[in-house]
Amino acid sequence: MSESGCRSNNRIMETLGYALYLHCQELRRPKRCRRLMRVASTKLQLTDELIWQQRCQWQLAAPSYQERSALNRERQYRDILEHNMQRQQQKQQQQKQQRLQHATRSKLKQHTV
Repeated sequence: MSESGCRSNNRIMETLGYALYLHCQELRRPKRCRRLMRVASTKLQLTDELIWQQRCQWQLAAPSYQERSALNRERQYRDILEHNMQRQQQKQQQQKQQRLQHATRSKLKQHTV
């Protein structure tokens, strides 16, 4: 990856700063009002940006074993988070379909009675 292939450090810091701001704002909400998918998406954004930033830094110097291990753990965390978010979205879609089916059945019963 060439230096021109990386985002500028200024852009990364702006994105990270804004993502941190959004994450903190969401965490300040009362627990019952938190939007878990929003919290997870900002975590995902932060993790992606940090991975990207680390890879850009490696252009300047070869990574140590510990740095590579840390990056691999970050990637695994990101992948697990993405998987969990997809599962949650599927679950929400199924619940929505079930509610629609229930509402449709209720309306049909009302019309037949």
